[in-house]
Amino acid sequence: MVAERRHSNRLASKKHDNATDVRAHTPIADDADNLKSGNKDVLQFFTAKMDMILEGISRLGIDSTSGDLSKAAITQCNKNNDIGNTSVSSSYDSDRTVGLVPLAADNEGSICEQLFRPVKDVPKPADLRKALLNEPVVKIPIHQYVFDRLKEDVPVSELESYFCIVENVGNIAPQLTPRVETALLVNNVDIGTESMQQHVLDAFLMGVIGTAQEYLGMDVMIDRNAAEPSMTLPQSRPDYLLLFNGLLVFKGEEKKGGNVRQIALELTDKMADNAVGRTGKLEYLLCYATAGSRVLFECIYEENKMVECADIINLKKVSDRVTMLIILINVVRIAHSLYLARRIEV
Repeated sequence: MVAERRHSNRLASKKHDNATDVRAHTPIADDADNLKSGNKDVLQFFTAKMDMILEGISRLGIDSTSGDLSKAAITQCNKNNDIGNTSVSSSYDSDRTVGLVPLAADNEGSICEQLFRPVKDVPKPADLRKALLNEPVVKIPIHQYVFDRLKEDVPVSELESYFCIVENVGNIAPQLTPRVETALLVNNVDIGTESMQQHVLDAFLMGVIGTAQEYLGMDVMIDRNAAEPSMTLPQSRPDYLLLFNGLLVFKGEEKKGGNVRQIALELTDKMADNAVGRTGKLEYLLCYATAGSRVLFECIYEENKMVECADIINLKKVSDRVTMLIILINVVRIAHSLYLARRIEV
């Protein structure tokens, strides 16, 4: 009985070794007729499990093998981004595909360095409404099923300006892609405490700012409900803080409900005098206020004046979630430029 089992294992191993690639896996049950029925069941079970695993890998677009993919796919994602074009698979070796779906290359570094690079010219407060809606420098890779869900609420032409599809272009950002997809599709909770409602907003903040953190080339700190001395009054604690090398560059005030414009007034109430403007450390400070699922972006500038720099966003709406994503990407880019142009105290 033992010898018989070993003989079966050797047959299975030989079949596996002769395969050109596990991803080109074909059922091996045809050769199992020579095996006894018990071992045949084991092989069929193993084959079914492998098929399920490979199908899952195909759907995710994740390449678990070593080696570099053609740079043509990177160019396709970053420049052309033809959503409907599946010909990019021709730039791959045939053994690097599962069915008709190219396996995705990890291009997170290249994508994020471009996505979050500082803007060339810092926009004036009056120009922020337009600047915060600028298209990303490079398109964000998302999966086909996410794109299909988004196009139920957002015009395809608009989506094609922001996103490319993993299965078509062969690019994936292992942190950015799933974080962005989570933010776009996460269930909204509009009941419960402020902390309970916060998870939808946090999905966006982590998806964008949390991912950008390691690509900005400086000490980036994210905190919540914390004191900070660079621009905030003593004893005051903004609900959300983003600091570059110890300098506040973005903050937020959050409440579970109420008038979002009224809540936004706390943004200036907690500001130290002369923190921004001609004599301040930054030209202006970008910030936001929330009331449940509603989000309002503001700009605090000279003498702690404040101006709205976007329409109120409702995170219950898929279309507004796309807008939220684009605004946060531009917030990071503009905040980076504001920091580089900061007034350094002697």
